[in-house]
Amino acid sequence: MKTSQFIIQAAEWYEGKTEKPNNSGFTDPAFQQELASVGWLKGYAWCAYFTKLIYTKAYKNSPAQAEFIRLKFNGGALSTFNNVKDGNTFKTSDKPTIGAIAVWQHGNSSSGHVGIVMSFDLKSNTMVCIEGNTNANGSREGDRVAVKLRTIVRERSLNGLNLKGFILPVEL
Repeated sequence: MKTSQFIIQAAEWYEGKTEKPNNSGFTDPAFQQELASVGWLKGYAWCAYFTKLIYTKAYKNSPAQAEFIRLKFNGGALSTFNNVKDGNTFKTSDKPTIGAIAVWQHGNSSSGHVGIVMSFDLKSNTMVCIEGNTNANGSREGDRVAVKLRTIVRERSLNGLNLKGFILPVEL
């Protein structure tokens, strides 16, 4: 199985996992424990920890694992993206691929949002992502792992999510 396929299947397994109110944890204790194992703490935004969990599983005991750790994949969407820009194994791109981490910046702030690309259509300028910490409205602040249809937008918005780019998966 290709690594990108594993990433999608692993992420899909968590679809529907929900957060308790007020960032107090998760309804599934095992999911909460897995997120905590990659650095999530109560009260933290968790979209980037979700993608870190999936990539941790994908690259466990592989040659890419050391690079993954060195690049400091973390709970910050934008800091993780910026860390990867300096990588040798993982790369960033302005074009999506299956299994890539889509990274958005909120307005001009230092906060962002991430999701894993499940599919994309460049003709219609859309992609389907599975995201942690999202909701039915597509907000970056959410309460569940869900599949979302997103437009691949390049225009800058002061109040919305601005696509920064993609962290590409490494095929093993």
